[in-house]
Amino acid sequence: MPIKYVCSHCGEVIFEFKYVGQDYYGIPTPQEVYNLYGGVCPHCHNELRIPTVKDITIRPRLYSLKLARIPTSVSASTIAVPAQGSA
Repeated sequence: MPIKYVCSHCGEVIFEFKYVGQDYYGIPTPQEVYNLYGGVCPHCHNELRIPTVKDITIRPRLYSLKLARIPTSVSASTIAVPAQGSA
């Protein structure tokens, strides 16, 4: 699951952790992202702040909901059966 740090003023993504193995350090803390940019948003140049628990939102991925709609049945017409005596 990706983790995004977003500016509360302009809404731009400041930092995004997309997958495990992206770097050797793992998921950065909010304090590390704050220090990475010197406490200033690189897009709007407003002062960043460390988020509280109320600022954190957890949302499901959109494509994970689409995976439930993939058909799982296989019809007999799609299975190739070898002819007898060809072995």
